[in-house]
Amino acid sequence: MNYRFVLSPDADADISSIVRWYLNIDPNLAQRFLRENDTILRRITRMPYAFPLWAGASRRAMLKRFPYFIYYYVEMNIVTVTAILHQRRSDGPRVTAAQFVM
Repeated sequence: MNYRFVLSPDADADISSIVRWYLNIDPNLAQRFLRENDTILRRITRMPYAFPLWAGASRRAMLKRFPYFIYYYVEMNIVTVTAILHQRRSDGPRVTAAQFVM
């Protein structure tokens, strides 16, 4: 079963910020980041429970070639991506009350 995924406005802003960062370094890096991000998002929609729980009902998936985590939660048949953050960033993702309702 494939789950539908929704990007929160914060996650969408995270992606835009990351892409802008890599575009300033090398446009090829930005394209590679987008491809890997899409690959992981497709994997999450196929097997959302394959990734470890992080906080409450929130899960996180790690990109392989870039130092970022994708934070998401699953509700019914929808995967909601809440944040895409650098692995060394000290603050956690933005948490909503919906993540803790089972």
